[in-house]
Amino acid sequence: MEVEGDDTVHKPWETEYERSWEVLQEDREGRLHSTLDEELYKAKRRRLFERPNSARLGMMRYLFLIVDASRSMADKDLKPDRIRCTLKIVENFLAEFFDQNPISQVGLIITRDGRAEKLLELNGNSRVLMEALKRPPSCSGDPSIQNSLEMTMRALKHVPNHASKEAVIIMGSIASCDPGNIFSTIDELVKQSIRCCIVGLSAEVRLCKTISQKTQGTYQVITDEIHFRDIMLQHCRPPPAKANAEATMIKMGFPKHLVNGPMAACLCHLDQRSIDHVTTSGYFCPRG
Repeated sequence: MEVEGDDTVHKPWETEYERSWEVLQEDREGRLHSTLDEELYKAKRRRLFERPNSARLGMMRYLFLIVDASRSMADKDLKPDRIRCTLKIVENFLAEFFDQNPISQVGLIITRDGRAEKLLELNGNSRVLMEALKRPPSCSGDPSIQNSLEMTMRALKHVPNHASKEAVIIMGSIASCDPGNIFSTIDELVKQSIRCCIVGLSAEVRLCKTISQKTQGTYQVITDEIHFRDIMLQHCRPPPAKANAEATMIKMGFPKHLVNGPMAACLCHLDQRSIDHVTTSGYFCPRG
């Protein structure tokens, strides 16, 4: 007896419920546990221990996270829909990002109706960033990659050259409503050394691939929510430092506690008009 193949097309979120028993394992004591947690733990350790070939990493990062808020983000192929799933994953990304990059800063931009809107300036406080993501924005119109990148370039214009300037775009749409020549914007990105990475939620787009290649970034299209989360966490790792960045030394000195040191003024008592603020004991800077 011949059985016809099942030609049913499944959506990505439906695959999470197919053969769900395969993600369960039995431990030595006979208890069932999920293999998903173990895989996520292994992926996290792999991200921590994997390092680029370059010995120097860009530790000081200025990154703008650009989130598509067009009508395509209301699709429900991710649970409960694309925009809410994205915001949840972005929260996990921010927590991990500041854990690995404590002296870096992140800004938030959303794009819809052919415009770009800055939700938050560059900030080093993860709590402030997460508060800005509590309410999902209304999804409407088409995104504008060009307007978003132009806004990013204006914000990163005064960032010092030794820092890493980056943009991570989460793109749900396969179209972009741009007011001008997007290729001139790409050339300006290259001139300012801004690295653009794009995460696609729908399908591969030629323009996105061109932007990422010319700016030495990455472009990846997700398969499901777990893959989406893993791709975003890959951007937490510091990128290789610029080849033309000058290495400069900063002189530092750690104060020493001396009892019979040189005559010095105590900063705690400078407001007094007596000579009590002059002392020979305390913490003295070795570079004095």
